Amino acid sequence: MNDSAKKRKSFKVTKRHTSVTVYPHRDGWRFTWYCQESCSWKYVTRVNKADITAAAENKIDEISSGVLCWNLLHPSRLRFLEDVHRLTRTEDEKAVLAFLSGRQKSAEVGESVKRFMLWKIEAAGELTPNLKNVKRHLEVMAKKFAGMTVIDITSDQLTVWWRKEWGDCKPKTRNDARASFVAFWNWCILETIYPKEVTPAERIPLLALAEHERRVITPDEFMALAAEIQPQYRSTIVLLAFCAFRPEEVCPPTKKGAKKKNKRGIRREEIDWEDNCIRIPSAVAKTGNPRVVPLLPTARVWLEWAGLHPGQRGPVCEENLAEVGETKRLGEVVFKTGWPKDALRHSYGSYRNAIVRSLDQVAEEMGSSEAMLRKHYHNPRSRSEGEAWFDLRPPQEDGLTPATAVLSAEEYLKMISENP
Repeated sequence: MNDSAKKRKSFKVTKRHTSVTVYPHRDGWRFTWYCQESCSWKYVTRVNKADITAAAENKIDEISSGVLCWNLLHPSRLRFLEDVHRLTRTEDEKAVLAFLSGRQKSAEVGESVKRFMLWKIEAAGELTPNLKNVKRHLEVMAKKFAGMTVIDITSDQLTVWWRKEWGDCKPKTRNDARASFVAFWNWCILETIYPKEVTPAERIPLLALAEHERRVITPDEFMALAAEIQPQYRSTIVLLAFCAFRPEEVCPPTKKGAKKKNKRGIRREEIDWEDNCIRIPSAVAKTGNPRVVPLLPTARVWLEWAGLHPGQRGPVCEENLAEVGETKRLGEVVFKTGWPKDALRHSYGSYRNAIVRSLDQVAEEMGSSEAMLRKHYHNPRSRSEGEAWFDLRPPQEDGLTPATAVLSAEEYLKMISENP
C-alpha cells in the first residue's frame, strides 16, 4: 500500500440493510463481495470515491434482488439472456414467466391425461359414455406424444397430428376429438401446468358441420316411423319430435356405465292436459334445471295415439329404445342407413323456430342455450315447412279422435295470441 492509500480511511456503503466496506487500494478504492459462500471473493475497483460508492450501491441492489452472479455467467448464457431481453416486450413478460413456471410443473403428457380422467370421472360420479370417448381421444394423443411434457407440445405438432389421425373421419367426429383436447388443456391451465393463454388444442380448426350432420326428419319420414314403431314405444318418438325431449329424459338407459346420475324418466302425471304443458322436474331434466314444455295440439293428439290420456299415472315409457334395440331396427327398416341420432329433437328445434322465430324461446323449451341451438340443432326451415310438421296427425285407428277435430298449428297460434 502506498503512502497515499495509508492516509485514506475505509468506509461503509449501506443500503437496504446491507453493507459493503470500501477500502483504499493503491491510488483508488476497492470493495470485495462474493456470489456464494463456496465461491471466491470478487473485487470492484474505481479511481474516485464517488464512483466506488455508486458501484457499491449498485452491487447491493443486485444482492438484494437476488441477482448475484451476472459477471460470473458463461458468455453463452449471457447471450441467451440478452436474446430474451431483446425479444420480450413488456406485455410479454407475464406470459414468459408463466411459461417457464408451467414448464417446471408440467408433467409427462400420459401422466397428466390419467390425472385429468380421474378428475372428470370423480366429478361425473361414473365413467359415462361421453367420458369413454374423451378417454379414448386423449389416450391416442398421449401415445403419440409419449415422453413429452404438456407444455412442450406445440400448436403445429398437435394440429398436424390431429389432421393425420382424424383426417378421414366426419367433421363431427373430428370436432369431438378437438373438444376432448380443449377440455384437457383447459384443465392443465386450471392445474397451472400450462400458461393461461390460447392452447394448442384451441388452435385446431373447428370444422363446419355438413347438412346431413344436423339432420331433421321430413313429415313423410316421421309417418313411416310412426307406422313401423312398436306400440309400446310410440310415446318416446312423440315426446322427442313434438315436445323437444331428450331420449334419456323419456327413459334413461340402465346398462352399466350409462350416464344416468340417478335420473328417472318423465311420468304420465307430469303431463298437464288442462294447462297444455309438460312439467319436467330436475330429477328428469338432463341438465338438472326443471323446465316447462308447451303441450301443442300436435303433441296432444299424438300422445293419445301413443296411449296416454288425462288421469294416468306411472312412467310414460318403461324401456329405453336404444337398449332394447328398437332404434337399431328402425334405423335399418325406416331410414336404411341407420338411426339418425338426435334427429327427432333437431326437427323440433328447427320446425318450431320456423313458426315462432325466436331461438331464445325454442332454446328454453328444449332446455338448452341459444348458442348450443345454433351450433348443434338449428337447421333453418321455412314457415310452411314448420306448419307442415306441426300439422301432422296420426292415422285414425281404434276410435282415435279424427284429425279434423284437432286444431292446426296456425289455428293454435291464433288461439293463444288472442287468449294469452
